This record gives sequence, C-alpha cells and structure tokens, in this order.
Amino acid sequence: MLTASTRLSVKRPFSLFSTVVSHGWYQTLPFRWDADAEALLRAEALRDGRIMLVRVEEAPSARRNYRDLVITVKGENARDPGVASEMARRVTVMLHADEDLSGFYELCKHVPDLAAALKLGAGRCMRAPTLWEDVVKTILSTNVTWRQAVTMINRLAELGEPCPADPSLRAWPTPGQVIRAKEKFLRDTVRAGYRAPYISELARAQKSGKIDLESIDAAAKKMTEKELFDALVGLKGVGKSSTHFLMNLLRHYDHLPVDSATYAYATRELFHGKRPTEKQIRRRFARYGKWQSLVYWFGRWEPRFEWWVPVKTTA
Repeated sequence: MLTASTRLSVKRPFSLFSTVVSHGWYQTLPFRWDADAEALLRAEALRDGRIMLVRVEEAPSARRNYRDLVITVKGENARDPGVASEMARRVTVMLHADEDLSGFYELCKHVPDLAAALKLGAGRCMRAPTLWEDVVKTILSTNVTWRQAVTMINRLAELGEPCPADPSLRAWPTPGQVIRAKEKFLRDTVRAGYRAPYISELARAQKSGKIDLESIDAAAKKMTEKELFDALVGLKGVGKSSTHFLMNLLRHYDHLPVDSATYAYATRELFHGKRPTEKQIRRRFARYGKWQSLVYWFGRWEPRFEWWVPVKTTA
C-alpha cells in the first residue's frame, strides 16, 4: 500500500488542535483525533471508489508567519497524479486553511473574552469536506443531547466503505448508500426518529439532482447572507438555528445560531441569570458585524479544554 504526502501553509495565528476541537465534529466518524500524536485522521473516498486514509499534522513552516499542515495519504496507488492534491483540497475545505480571518483577529485584540482564541490560534471551525455530510450531521444533531447525536452519526457512518489502510475507519456514506439502506435502517439502526424521512428525502434529492449541495457549497462564499439562508433553510429538517450553524461552516458569520445552548449560556453569563429573548441575544452581538457568530462562539469557548473528553457511545 503506497503513501504520498504534501504540505499546505496556513497564515498564523493557527493551531490544528484548536481548529479540530472548535466544535464537536471531531468526535464523529469518519474523523478521528489522535491526541497523543496530535494528528487528524479521516477516511476519504476518491471518485473511482478507492478509499484513502488521510493524516494531517501541524509542523513549522519555511514561510514567515505561517504554519504548515503535513498531509499524508495512504492507500491503493496513493501516488497516482492528483491524489495528494485532491486530499489537500479537501483538507483546505475542512480546516478553512485558505480563509482570511485577519479582521476577526484584529477584533480579538480589543475583546477580552477572545484573548484565548487569539493566543491559541482558534477561529476556524472544522467542517466536513462536503456539504452533504455537514447537513446530515446537523439534522442528526437537532433536538438531542450531543452524546445522542454522536451515537446516531456514528451508526450512520457504518454504511460507508471501509478504509483498507485502517479498517476501523470508513468513508462517509454517499447518498446512494443511504438510499439503498432504506428509511427502515435510519429508524431501526441509526434510531434517527423523526429525522429519518428527512435524511432519506435529502439523499434521494441529492442523488437525483433535485438538490445540488455541491453547487451551494461552491457558491457559498459569493452568495449574500439572504441567498445562502434561503438555500439552506428550505431543506427539510434544517430549521433557522441549524441554517445559521451551517452558514458558519460556510464562512458566513453574520448571525449566530440561537438554540437551547445559546439561551443557557446567555442566561448564565450575559444576562445575570435572567433568560433573554432571541432579539436581546442578537442585539448583544450585532455590533460585531460580519464576525458576530465567531465572537459569540470563541468568546464562550473553554480555553482550559475541559470539555474535550472523548464521547463514549453505545452501539
């Protein structure tokens, strides 16, 4: 089994660790964070069906004010032309490696609650390499505890093709694989409940071309806030808060996702124990303009990493 490698340079401040654990996706398959080696692993499917093991590690860069990401690809004919560069493209998407966050980091210098984010190289929110995966995981994360969400997501991930270089990892299932498993699998095995028909319908729509999540993903950076919101909120199972969360993953930080966790945090930390309205929460962060969602998220981010305990799930 062959191995290929390539490198990406990311402008500082940057930390692979801080980016990976920016939110809970790293606890869901096919991601795996190796804390001892400080490496991100993931199984990725090529268009020809080959499954590659992708390993990402941080290293010093020859470029001033940059950090490098060392990307190692292992699998059948991994040295074929274009394989390593395609994996580098996907890693760029996942880690927002090419995103200009200079405006956010300038803001961090003047907001005390963001001192940890600036010091620790946080600010990028890791996402999946495809909007299909991000949307499905978001639907499965709605109206449940995070532990339950991880369990459902990881059960669904078992539909993917195994990675020969690491059989414990599988590529994220395609819409076709979800369709073939049928809604009964989503209800009885994943135990997705009311979310099962939403995921089935999304898979069918994506497979048939009725919905083109890849096109939305590609166009997102140039879309207006309203255009992107309208494109996402129309997906069944994706409400307003989930839409704003997905917009964050797509580099639109104009609005923060207000959900039960947001209310709990705002009540406890910002409004002296009194539950605020959604309007009051949004007014509190509106002054931060296009960075307001990042200000909220990394302002409440735990700099002591106390919540980074692996989630144990049941089969």
